[in-house]
Amino acid sequence: MHVRANSIDDEIRLTVDAAVELANVVHGEPLPDLEPLEPLERLRAVLVDFEFLRARTAADAELGAFADRMVSIGRLISSLPDSDLADAVERINAQLEAAAIAPSLSAHDGFALHIHWTGPSTPFAHQVAVDLLMALAQTLCDHGTDRFGRCAADDCDRVFHDTTKNRSRRFCADPRCASRTHTAAHRARRGTDPDGT
Repeated sequence: MHVRANSIDDEIRLTVDAAVELANVVHGEPLPDLEPLEPLERLRAVLVDFEFLRARTAADAELGAFADRMVSIGRLISSLPDSDLADAVERINAQLEAAAIAPSLSAHDGFALHIHWTGPSTPFAHQVAVDLLMALAQTLCDHGTDRFGRCAADDCDRVFHDTTKNRSRRFCADPRCASRTHTAAHRARRGTDPDGT
């Protein structure tokens, strides 16, 4: 991953945000788009949004291989809001054990010095999967599972990465979830039904 981050902490946070959004694409209800996208193009769009540079030119076969890897990573991420730390560590370690990690330092394409967890000839799917897993591992070391939550909206199963100072986030990235929930609560307090009567 190559994000324009001010620090390694920013890069880890952005990579975890990407991992969570990718997990929601694979396992949750994806955010609405102006145009419906095919699953592989939705994955590509998220990867490009989070500046995974190789995603722009990745072949469909490479994206398909990444989608296959993302199933198990997405399952792991989707379980984090309900997991204790020991269980989460065991699940991350199992995935890391299966990954061929070869860290090196690199500065290229105008990016500051940063860590690559895989070699330059590593297949796209594996490179992105390892980046996501290493960021998740660091987040578990720093914050445990407390920074992962599930959307409080009744009809949403998306997970989120809570980066608020006081861990107060309750909703996913879809603003409609918070709006619907707050509107329903307001109507309940006023004693009106959903039709406004």
